[in-house]
Amino acid sequence: MTRYRLRLAALVFGTALAPGACIPYTVGTTAHTTPAGDAQSFRTAYAIPNGLRAPDDSVSVAVVGFDYELRRGLDDRSDIGVRFPSFSGAVINYKRRITDDATFSAPATAFMVGGGVVNWLEHAHLEATVIRSGARHGEFTFYGGARVMQTIPLSRFAVSDTPTAGGFFGVMFGDDNSGFTPEIGIYYDRSALGLRSSTIIVVPSITLRGGGFGRVFRLLQLAPPGR
Repeated sequence: MTRYRLRLAALVFGTALAPGACIPYTVGTTAHTTPAGDAQSFRTAYAIPNGLRAPDDSVSVAVVGFDYELRRGLDDRSDIGVRFPSFSGAVINYKRRITDDATFSAPATAFMVGGGVVNWLEHAHLEATVIRSGARHGEFTFYGGARVMQTIPLSRFAVSDTPTAGGFFGVMFGDDNSGFTPEIGIYYDRSALGLRSSTIIVVPSITLRGGGFGRVFRLLQLAPPGR
């Protein structure tokens, strides 16, 4: 194995320990909230292409993450969720819809705020998000918004970081019980450890909700209807 590959292998191994590697970049939901009394689960996979590059190397590697989230409806306008970003922490967030029409197919606007611990309890995490979703068209709903996140060191060994801020857009396929959601986020995100030179990252992701796997397969005609 060449020298630069050894360095890249070390970077991949240390990805989960790097500030910003385990924060919840993805949103994966429209502005509508989980119905009151109901619970929903979300599984998200994302990647940051060219996320890590060792100094003096021309080869970079992608950062890959997996998040799991549970949400429960509080009333017809709000819900609460707990997310486990790459299973290295936990973030609790509250979403509030500020538009009047609660119909799932109607356009909506919501804000979401949250906080918790990330990066293996090395950092506190704060976030604020504004989401706007359009009217539902058949099986899909477009949405987008803006998101700001900040980590705060919890130990003297944890490094400080600047805020991560940017926007996201995606399309939700399916209904409020099951479906899947591809999304792209674009963020200003400075590497606190200097593991990449670019401060702009692109984060493609896909979120599965409920029986989302079945809808993906049916859309690709890999499974017959009704399965």
